[in-house]
Amino acid sequence: MNIFRNLLVVSITCIAMNIQLQAQDKNFYIYICFGQSNMEGQGNIETKDRTVDNRFKVFQALDCSNLARTKATWYKALPPTCQCYSRLSPADYFGRTMVANLPDSISIGIINVSVGGCDIRLFDKDIYTDYDSTYTESWFTSKVLSYNGNPYQYLIDLAKLAQQDGVIKGILLHQGETNTGNNQWPSYVQKIYNDMIADLSLDATEVPLLAGEVLQTSGSCCSSMNTIINKLPQTLPNSYVISSAGCPGQDNAHFNSEGYRILGRRYAVQMLSLMGYTTHYAEVECGTVGNDWYILSDKNASNTRYVTAKPGLESKNSAPTQADAIIPMSFSIDKDTTYYIYGRFNNPSNTSDAFWLQINDEPFILCDDLTTSGWEWKELTHVDLQAGTHTIKIAYAEQGASIDKIAIKNAQIPPSSVGEEANNICDAPIINNLNSVDDLHNNLGQNFPNPVIKNTTIPFSVVAETHVTIKLYNAQGVEVSEILSKTCNAGNHTVEWKRKNIPSGLYYYTITTNDFTSTRSLLIK
Repeated sequence: MNIFRNLLVVSITCIAMNIQLQAQDKNFYIYICFGQSNMEGQGNIETKDRTVDNRFKVFQALDCSNLARTKATWYKALPPTCQCYSRLSPADYFGRTMVANLPDSISIGIINVSVGGCDIRLFDKDIYTDYDSTYTESWFTSKVLSYNGNPYQYLIDLAKLAQQDGVIKGILLHQGETNTGNNQWPSYVQKIYNDMIADLSLDATEVPLLAGEVLQTSGSCCSSMNTIINKLPQTLPNSYVISSAGCPGQDNAHFNSEGYRILGRRYAVQMLSLMGYTTHYAEVECGTVGNDWYILSDKNASNTRYVTAKPGLESKNSAPTQADAIIPMSFSIDKDTTYYIYGRFNNPSNTSDAFWLQINDEPFILCDDLTTSGWEWKELTHVDLQAGTHTIKIAYAEQGASIDKIAIKNAQIPPSSVGEEANNICDAPIINNLNSVDDLHNNLGQNFPNPVIKNTTIPFSVVAETHVTIKLYNAQGVEVSEILSKTCNAGNHTVEWKRKNIPSGLYYYTITTNDFTSTRSLLIK
């Protein structure tokens, strides 16, 4: 009878384990996030932060009636993703960047338990009661109490529930302001990390910890702490420090919204690299841009800049050979594999959507059919490359084509939005209205913004006083609007045009003077 009972217990246990294993999605990657106010999230949540991929989820840490969310339930990761009234956090753009760079079969989940103003030892399960009153103000004590007075155990309990649904793949930490100057901080973090690994039955070699630097901007309260934070990998194997260099702040301790976006992407880039996914980005305007090109401004372009050839310059039949027609950029890779080359373009017309591309010393290839609706990524080619430094060169093919950025990826997954940070960000001089063009000549510039939603600006220049007419035509050549008709002095000019009731579609605008005419295309959305 005892043998039968024991066999029955074993059978029931095996069935229960099998059900749990079947319920757990191995393609659902979960990341634990903890720390103090910057991980909590202090950035204003803007319109662009409210569009989230369904593959990015948050395991709700608290019951939040204002968000219509219930504790220990997965939701699409719309911010706030920590507390009921927290704001934008680096965890938000960590998750967005992860799903954008991973196969569609993989989803990302985060669990964020953070306490603004806390000492790191509030998350030490053995001594947390000594640090649950770092501040006596109600704003602090109420946050600790919302986690049942023990944020560490609260986080572990949530993580154990989440493990029924997916696999914990990493830990994200942002903390240090309260511990500024404490050289023991790395050992405190090591203790907490080891406890997490043990309590969640994880393998320390497979679950890295990523720790972000604190704010570095001038006047920061705690930037000296970064020296200590950067010593963490010496104490804790499989830990990595995420730089906060260049991340803007809103006060002396907290990043602003854009700072959180940048920092979150950097967390993700490090995690993706550890997983074997690497991407190298290059801002085209930061290459060697010769006199055949304009660098223009667009708030929707990465680094707010993009490049287009000067009017009248194109070479569709063969790649140009003069140095001023070619923009070289270099990048370094650390392994031999196939790489996919993408470009970010804004080419509203199929007559102005081509560039030449060269990889190292291989022949130039023509990349055509790059028509877009606004700024979009297009795959250009793929190539087998060995570890080392390589060169990409861009040359113009059709006038009016615009290019923003290049991406070199070891996976065939197109970048999204503006992509991540480029290796070659620069402060390239912007020619917004052609005011910095030294060699004045008759010219019709590309309108901006393009596509047009409400208003757009058209730059032009004339070498002598003349009557200038600019007219807009539809794709059938029918005039639909007279944009300008007046006498202009020699120099650089702009004219603003309001769309009014003109329907969406591809249009052309033509400038006519006493001795000059030129046409460009624009797209109305």
